[in-house]
This record gives sequence, structure tokens and C-alpha cells, in this order.
Amino acid sequence: MRVLERLIVSYPTLKEQHQIADYLDNKCTEIDSLIAIKQQKIEELKDYKKSIIYEYVTGKKEVDG
Repeated sequence: MRVLERLIVSYPTLKEQHQIADYLDNKCTEIDSLIAIKQQKIEELKDYKKSIIYEYVTGKKEVDG
């Protein structure tokens, strides 16, 4: 473990760290927004599926074939 004590580690300046953090915050916000949109679409499709099933079960629509 003494090797770690002699290890030289470089890291970005504080300004660069803030820029990286800001960039990642923006990207995370963008990704969260896209996820929310996709989840909404999934819910809409589930509702549509339920309505189609209901229409066929109640006889409002008939299966061809």
C-alpha cells in the first residue's frame, strides 16, 4: 500500500471541474426529460391497447378472418 502514497494523481482545475459538473447536470436533465416523454408514450400506448381490447370484447369491433 505504500505505492499509493507515492502515486501522483492529476485532476482538472476547480474551474474545469465546475464546467464538467455543469455539463453533466445539463445532460442528466436532458436524459430525464427524454425518459419522461418515453414513459408518457408508453402509458398512451397502454391506454390505446386497453381501448382496442375493450372494443373487441364488447363487440363494437369484429375480428376479420
